[in-house]
Amino acid sequence: MKKLMILAAVTLTLAACGNKTNSAATDANNTQVFEVPDTLNTVEAVVKQVNAVYDRWNAMRYKEGMPTLDELFGTKEWQQVVAQADSVTRECECGGFFDFGDEGPLDPWLYDCYEGAVRADSIDAKLLSDGTAEVKFLVKDAVTIKGIPMRWQMKVEDGQWRVANIFFVANDNMDLLDGLKAYVSEAKTDKQLDTEQEPNLSDYAE
Repeated sequence: MKKLMILAAVTLTLAACGNKTNSAATDANNTQVFEVPDTLNTVEAVVKQVNAVYDRWNAMRYKEGMPTLDELFGTKEWQQVVAQADSVTRECECGGFFDFGDEGPLDPWLYDCYEGAVRADSIDAKLLSDGTAEVKFLVKDAVTIKGIPMRWQMKVEDGQWRVANIFFVANDNMDLLDGLKAYVSEAKTDKQLDTEQEPNLSDYAE
């Protein structure tokens, strides 16, 4: 229930912001400019990396023990927040942050496209003045003909374009990074409150 409340709060906040939502994370990054090597400072390089994500997933989908897409293509911050959210889920056994799909948990990289090969279609990439990139595209599989709209914010880290944030456009432009952080923060707050409310057995000692 608390997880659903967090998701609802994030969704309502994003919806209330209207058009400001689309540029919120970009505006927050305007104070920091990222260095982009000349070899990567092209739209083609960004599009190539987006396609590489799904090429990699299709190649490793039936193999065990492979690095995750988060590890291969996410920024250090993204990986850290996802790891923290996974830790919360394991502790609370509550299904997880992404467990709100109609047919099971959604995937931040795939949404609910799993049938056959998955690909990015109609990729629109823009290089921004702060050294980041914003990418919009449709993720498709064998049965999702129209595709599901996705939006990524990317920056160069460790010599390649990496995904810094993902937005579920189909869910009122849900900001996954902010949502995951709120999920982790709520869990920490609940844990702290539970600890504070635990009775001190020494108070009842004779």
